[in-house]
Amino acid sequence: FRRVAAYLYKKNSRFEQSVELSKADKLYKDAMETTADSKDQELAEKLLRFFVELDSKDCYAACLYHCYELIRPDVVMELSWRFNLMNLAMPFMVQTMRTMTDRIASLEEANAELEEKVEEAPKLA
Repeated sequence: FRRVAAYLYKKNSRFEQSVELSKADKLYKDAMETTADSKDQELAEKLLRFFVELDSKDCYAACLYHCYELIRPDVVMELSWRFNLMNLAMPFMVQTMRTMTDRIASLEEANAELEEKVEEAPKLA
């Protein structure tokens, strides 16, 4: 019944209560999925810290995967360094670096296009 209650909280956008209920019942997968659906950065980082305190390395790694878009890289680096979880955080960090590299490349490309348009504008006038 408590799992159904957590599901109903989730459906009614009461994500924090749903996550707390799932954590209390040790339904960590449900907690991670609810957190990812919430799009709440603070809730995701709170759940990540919970798994560190619980010393659950598997859940820590799974949370990094499920909540990738929500968790800030500096938080992951700090927790991983302080609690000797760098091996588990490395896939997250590699993907983050790749994402940042792609974003920077697209920004540089867009900037170059704008500079070309600015240079061509006086010639056309």
